Amino acid sequence: MKNIFEKVNIRKNVETLRTAMIKSGMENGLNHPITIKLSQNLDKLLNEYSLNFSN
Repeated sequence: MKNIFEKVNIRKNVETLRTAMIKSGMENGLNHPITIKLSQNLDKLLNEYSLNFSN
C-alpha cells in the first residue's frame, strides 16, 4: 500500500490538473488540443489514484 504522503501528493496534482483543464476549456474550448491533453493526463492520474488507494 502506498503511503499517505504519496496519496496527498496525487490528490494535489489531481486538483492542479483539474483547475488547468477547466481554465483551458474556458479559454480555448473543449476540443482544443491542450484541453484534451490535460483531460487525458487527469484521467491517467485518477486511474493511478484509484488503483493505489481504493479499498
